[in-house]
Amino acid sequence: MATKPTKSKKAPIGNANAIAEVSPSDASKQQVQKDKEDGRDHQRVPVQLLVDYRSGGNYLFDFCRDLGTGGVFIETTKPLSHGSVVELTFTLPDSKETLEAKGRVIWVQNTVPDKNTVAGMGVQFEEFTQEQRVILQEFVDRYNKPAARNKNTNKSA
Repeated sequence: MATKPTKSKKAPIGNANAIAEVSPSDASKQQVQKDKEDGRDHQRVPVQLLVDYRSGGNYLFDFCRDLGTGGVFIETTKPLSHGSVVELTFTLPDSKETLEAKGRVIWVQNTVPDKNTVAGMGVQFEEFTQEQRVILQEFVDRYNKPAARNKNTNKSA
């Protein structure tokens, strides 16, 4: 299945034909509350989404744990170093549009202190086209509407 080309002049990174699954529930409400408590500027969406990324000549792919207009948490047992520059490519659920962004690793979780924590890295978006930022914001807004959360929750049955 081919993806719709983006209007970005950047070359795609890796395989953008990713399978994604939004897993909404009360987790969304908890995430919004946690975002406020953590002082985040952007709401995040809990999502399982394949992300292709490139850093320092290495091509990698892992799953994203949550996503927002400010950045993404990538679940990985081999996180990149703090400060690493990363080029990301991903496709949102229910979308054929491939999004590309450049970001920087701003925090790393190497150890897993409990069963509710996973190893990985937080990547803050630094370069994102305005068009793609709007697409991502619309996705976050749609997801955070109660009707969308209920609809997506019923899909998993």
